Formats: sequence, C-alpha cells, structure tokens
Amino acid sequence: MILHYIPKQDLRQHWNYVKHGLELVRAKGHTEWIVEDVYCDCYENRSMLFIGIIDKQPVGFVVLQPIGNTLHVWATWSTLNDKTLFHQAWQEIQVIAKQGGKSKVTFSSQRKGWERNARELGFKPQTWEFIL
Repeated sequence: MILHYIPKQDLRQHWNYVKHGLELVRAKGHTEWIVEDVYCDCYENRSMLFIGIIDKQPVGFVVLQPIGNTLHVWATWSTLNDKTLFHQAWQEIQVIAKQGGKSKVTFSSQRKGWERNARELGFKPQTWEFIL
C-alpha cells in the first residue's frame, strides 16, 4: 500500500509538505478553497489526508471527503509522473471508499488532462462519478 492515513495529531508533522503541494494545485486554477480550509477539515475529521510513501519517502498525497454515500477526492498532488503508481493509488482510494460504506467516488477539475484520466478510470463524463 502506498497511501498512508495521517491522523489529526500528526497533521503538523506533515503539513509543510502538504501545504506546498496544495499551493501548486491551487495555482493551476483551484481557487474555491485555500490551504487552511484543507488543514481545518482534516483536523476536524471532515476530510482525510493520505500521503503516498515509496521507499520511506513521501511522493504525494490525496485529500478525501466522505459526503453521504460518496467519497469525494478534494485534492491530489504527486512528485511522480508514473501511471502504474497513479493506478495503484486509484485502487487504494476505491478500497478506502468501500471500507467506508461509500457507493461512489467523485472529483471535480477544470483541467483538460483530467478528462482523459477520468474516462480511463471509469468515471462518467457528466458528473465524474465512479460507481463502486
């Protein structure tokens, strides 16, 4: 498993790394939130932070929000451009959703590249939903 859950008591230990990645994500057009929103939601257990670790080194993260029967992918970032790891992380996100009793995974993005990735992963183009 490459995704490791970060409980709220460990957020500060990892926050500089996550904050840097979130700032890069925001710079690509996600201005509807600020990085402090993510910290607050994770600290208050409204969202979950998972850090991708390979060979004991962080390689990215995903922030997930459980909303009703849906697991929403709020933000992702990685230092790697590796399709195999991307698909492994996606498989792990599906497992997390199923373990939480969720029947859908959603995300939203204005970036054109995610349209291709979403279709490849099985999302529906109107709402970008993946039915588990």
